[in-house]
Amino acid sequence: PPLPSAGCFCWGLPVHLHVCAPVGASGAMEEASAEWDDTSQLVVQSLKGLYMERLRPIEIDSHFSHFHGAVLTTSEIEARPQVLLVGQYSTGKTSLIRWITGIESTFFDIRPQPSTDKFIAVVHGDEEKVINGDAATCLPDLPYGGLSKFGSGFLSKFQVLVQPADILRRISFLDTPGVLSGDKQRASRGYDFQEVASWLAARCDLILLLFDAHKLDISDEFKEVIEAMRSNGDKCRCVLNKADEIDGENLVKVYGALMWNLGKILMTPEVARMYIGSFWDKEYKCKDLTRLLDQDRKDLMQELRDLPRNVCVRRVNEVVARARAVKVHLAIGDALRTRMPLFGLCGRSRRYERWLSDTLPDIFREVIKEHQFAAGDLPNVDKFREQLLRFKDFSRFPRWDQRQMADLDRLIQVDIPKLMALVGGVSASGLREKRPNLATERAYSTQPPSRKRGGGGGGGCGCICLVIFVFLLLALALGALAAVAASGGLPPSISAALAAAAAATAPSAAALSAPPVAAAPPVVA
Repeated sequence: PPLPSAGCFCWGLPVHLHVCAPVGASGAMEEASAEWDDTSQLVVQSLKGLYMERLRPIEIDSHFSHFHGAVLTTSEIEARPQVLLVGQYSTGKTSLIRWITGIESTFFDIRPQPSTDKFIAVVHGDEEKVINGDAATCLPDLPYGGLSKFGSGFLSKFQVLVQPADILRRISFLDTPGVLSGDKQRASRGYDFQEVASWLAARCDLILLLFDAHKLDISDEFKEVIEAMRSNGDKCRCVLNKADEIDGENLVKVYGALMWNLGKILMTPEVARMYIGSFWDKEYKCKDLTRLLDQDRKDLMQELRDLPRNVCVRRVNEVVARARAVKVHLAIGDALRTRMPLFGLCGRSRRYERWLSDTLPDIFREVIKEHQFAAGDLPNVDKFREQLLRFKDFSRFPRWDQRQMADLDRLIQVDIPKLMALVGGVSASGLREKRPNLATERAYSTQPPSRKRGGGGGGGCGCICLVIFVFLLLALALGALAAVAASGGLPPSISAALAAAAAATAPSAAALSAPPVAAAPPVVA
């Protein structure tokens, strides 16, 4: 029979959820989890070294952060998986965090009206405490140092809630204020909600978009936030909360209407996975949907449990994507720099920069043709032009360096695949040779074998020819000086010394250039 969740789930699931895993398997699961954690730590640390030593310097030199976002920090690469919750007010974001973590805290203000007016990061610690935004950006153990660029207006609305819950050892949560609908309320925030949400979405591992089953209208601000997260669509999941308050027939209509609205916003024929449920500890009001709601609850918790195991794969994917974007950025920068005039006087350079910004689509097509890039690898033209107009002096773009490109290709094709082999989980083909011998490696190697120093006979012959050439030049120079001395252009003492040196050098050069002969017997004086 199904066992209660208290015997299998260690993250505070409600008792009415059931799983079919035996309790005796918990020790093996913990052992496998510990082994996986060691492998994940090895992969993440190796990936951090590759990024910091080989990719990050190129990003800084090429001004990559001005066009595509800030460089990654050590705390961001080593951070726990983060779950970002976004939705309109009173959709149950804070209630969902409290239900998952099992935390009963006074800092969770749950009311029917808009109550959460701050960004709250829920992280693990030894005791309950609250860290304000300015102090949180200075902690090296937290990946929120980049939030300081949004200014004090945002940092006054940002807090870190430290809790000793077990689930927070492996996952952190980010609660956001309810998305408002009126322009008057949006103007009173004091910061750009869309920019902050986009920055957090790029650094989170899972994004939960919450909707209320009784309020399906999507406000303009919420629509803009979803559009800003479109590039992170693979992380997005939808949650239809409070679904136990409607019957099955109306739930089907609500589900279809919500899918239709999201499809128009995301501009995709298929919308992300949607979880239907009522995520709190109270009983369901509509008992007919108990099986469906329980199954979606179970699926959501399973995806949260899989996040720590998949975090290293997501970090590898992020670094590879940045490396490919850096290659494209270097090609675009080189194309812009080569089209600049050699001498830019009287504002001529600035006029050329504006002209190049206007002809950016043509430059993109030439870059694709020259470097064989895919059209999807290039950035958005309008966004790149907007940042390009703010960038001064196109001559600061680095020139195309073939050795640098070869190093990036090696990073993408050789070094990072070695790390992926540790966590990829893909079995090798049976036709692949596991340990080829030396003869096979030499036969299939594309590089010619390197010649050892001193292994051939060409080196000694070249040295002899060089010595002969030097002696001949010296003989010619001394002969020319002797001719000048014979004509009376030099003092008698110098002329006699030059004549003697020429007579001594000529036989030596002739002896070196002549073939070897048998040694003559010594002559007795």
